[in-house]
Amino acid sequence: MLDSVPDPTLAAESCCQLINAYLNDPEHVDWDDVQKALDTVLKAFDLPPTHFEEAIQRG
Repeated sequence: MLDSVPDPTLAAESCCQLINAYLNDPEHVDWDDVQKALDTVLKAFDLPPTHFEEAIQRG
């Protein structure tokens, strides 16, 4: 599925970032907080910045 082993520290950090984004205001999650978490996910899994866009296009 993935070509590389994820960085467990960064993977955990991205989870914490998403949780904190939700806990800060569950009814109005700030997109900037989510974007920061997604950027950390890309780093953790050594994925290109275009990964999510390409995945959406693939369906």
